[in-house]
Amino acid sequence: MNESTWKLFDRVAADYDQVAPFFAEFGRAIVDVLDPPAGCRLLDLGSGRGALTAPALARGCAVTAVDAAPAMVERLAADHPAAVAHVMDAQALDLPSDAFDLVVSSFVVHVLDDPAAGVAEAYRVAAPGGRFAFTGGSARTAEFERDTRPAAAAPPLARRMDALFEEFAVHLPPNGSMGRVVDAADLLQEAGFVDLRVDHATIAVEFADNAMLWRWAMSHGYRAFIEDLPDEHRQEFHRRWMELPATDRVLQRTAGVWSGRKPG
Repeated sequence: MNESTWKLFDRVAADYDQVAPFFAEFGRAIVDVLDPPAGCRLLDLGSGRGALTAPALARGCAVTAVDAAPAMVERLAADHPAAVAHVMDAQALDLPSDAFDLVVSSFVVHVLDDPAAGVAEAYRVAAPGGRFAFTGGSARTAEFERDTRPAAAAPPLARRMDALFEEFAVHLPPNGSMGRVVDAADLLQEAGFVDLRVDHATIAVEFADNAMLWRWAMSHGYRAFIEDLPDEHRQEFHRRWMELPATDRVLQRTAGVWSGRKPG
């Protein structure tokens, strides 16, 4: 992860997931989907403040949590002393090979400088027969398990937010914001994972008003997009955000949980 990315997360660590429990809700939903047993050796890769770590510990997993942002790791260690927490780059893990039954990464792989390197490291540290699962920024372009269900329309608030980001993306400077669309299936296959599958985790988080919604946007990765807009477009983006209709204050999102097994 490049310096500008982890430094942004270092800056927002105090507020991260504190305005609204968006990532905590996803963490619980993802762990429910993966259903790790008690005693599972679990690596939380790009752990933030512990959205995955907390529900994994509650299930009796032995959790190691790593993140490139020191302030995130400091808070995770304070809140979840049962976890082993390290400041570490997901693309170059200082961890032994074949050490974890389950490696999980929530909304991290797509913001790495080299997503393939991060997935290759997950493969290295996974035990033979273990799985790696991740969410975030994936295009479904692989041929296996193609989802034939009709696409559902995004809920109103999510749809309006997505449209606003799409409209203002043209004003970003080259290489502005953070993250990219990745092909989860290709990344997993190229790293050597087999038995690929995709599950789905859905959450709904309620916001009191647009001011709260804005504070939330500025407390995580969306902030990179907003700060990278030129001044006049940033002011307009903020105005338009604050004018989002108040008829729906529930943000509903569904994430694909892509996973593969390390042979052995």
